[in-house]
Parts: sequence; C-alpha cells; structure tokens
Amino acid sequence: MIATDYDIQKVMYKLRCVAEKDPSDVIANAASQLAFELETTGRYGRLTPADRLLIRHSEAKNYTPTKAHIKF
Repeated sequence: MIATDYDIQKVMYKLRCVAEKDPSDVIANAASQLAFELETTGRYGRLTPADRLLIRHSEAKNYTPTKAHIKF
C-alpha cells in the first residue's frame, strides 16, 4: 500500500512514464488516467486490483521520461 506523499509521487512518476512510452495504447491510457486520479482525487486509498497491477507493471518496466533532463 502507498504510505506517504513521496510514495504517491513516485508511483505517479512511473505511471506517467508508462503513459508516455508503453507501446500498448490501452495500458498507456490507463496509466495516464490513474496518475491523474491519484493526483486529483486522493484515490490512493481506494486502489483496485487492476490499479495495483498497473502500478506493478509501471515499476517493472521502469521507463524513464523522454526528456533526459527530467529527474526524480
């Protein structure tokens, strides 16, 4: 479970990278939507099994942003 604001920021960062780079439009769109919802609605307390799977996918892929100067 996500415990701190820092953890949430890390998850949103990974999801945004998946949204930018994943070859599957379905996964990329779902990652973008979940990152948005985590940022705006406090949804991190209500993650579904599909959300958790998407978060694990984003961590496993470990994509980086297209712009090299962006760091986390």
